Amino acid sequence: MALRECIFHFKFIDGPNTKMLRALIFLPDDRKPSIKDFIAAFAQLGYQVQLENEQELIFAPTNAKETYKLDITKIEIKGGDDSPQHDGELKSIIEHLRGGRW
Repeated sequence: MALRECIFHFKFIDGPNTKMLRALIFLPDDRKPSIKDFIAAFAQLGYQVQLENEQELIFAPTNAKETYKLDITKIEIKGGDDSPQHDGELKSIIEHLRGGRW
């Protein structure tokens, strides 16, 4: 089964502090990302979140003591029939940047 890359851009918002970040998930060709996919990707990044606003794709921490929000601002789906099924070099670079924790 071929996989496509789904890169999503999001804002990490905590009070006056805002950071623009990105994350990557791999999806089967026949599927668009779901809320569960985003929650799982955030969990891999260390954010335990739940959906707060489905219309605007805003997520809030499940721990009430944490005050940040994650706001998905852009979703890019790459691939399809004309792209390679797997980009091993990209995965290797990502693993290196994440310190081998894939």
